[in-house]
Formats: sequence, structure tokens, C-alpha cells
Amino acid sequence: MGYDADGDWLGWWCLAVDETDEAAAELGYRLRRTAWGHGYATEGSRVLLDHAFETLGLQRVWAQTMAVNTRSRGVMERLGMRHVRTYQGEWEDPLPGAWRGEVVYEITPS
Repeated sequence: MGYDADGDWLGWWCLAVDETDEAAAELGYRLRRTAWGHGYATEGSRVLLDHAFETLGLQRVWAQTMAVNTRSRGVMERLGMRHVRTYQGEWEDPLPGAWRGEVVYEITPS
């Protein structure tokens, strides 16, 4: 979890080892709407990427979001992640824009 300088909760970031590839992990983050647009998603994610590659020795980190989520896609691109695929998920109660699919981005150590 992350907090700003005033102690207000911003959101959370996580790095979850990929169950199908022990040399990879999924990067995730969710921020309060009031924290959007301040660089927190990029800053927190960059710390986790450094940890993934420098401390854990992972070979790949990936993240996914809805194709329509341009802000989250922008974070991934600023981190140096590249778009690797788009797929159509099946959802019981789809969110608006779900018909455009999900996108997956990834990055490897430089």
C-alpha cells in the first residue's frame, strides 16, 4: 500500500509470481481516483520493477488492463513495457468497453 506525504492512502501495488513461469511476475496497481495523474502509479511500479529484476532476478514482468484504459496503458509504456497481445476475455458482468478486449504488456531486464 502507498501513502502520500500527508499520510493519505493512495492505493496499492503488487508483484505476483507467475504460476506458469517462475522467472516471471505480474505487476498490478490500483489507485484512488484522487491519486490519478500525479505519477504515483509509474513511481511505485518502477520500484517494483527494480526489485523484480535486481533483487529477485526475474526475467520478465507483465501487466494487463482493459484496452480502453488508456491511462494505465500510458503507465506501462512510460515504464518501458511493450504491448505483446490483445485478447477477448469472457466476463459474467462486463464493464463498459470490455468488448474491446484486454491488453498485455511486458518488460525484460535491460
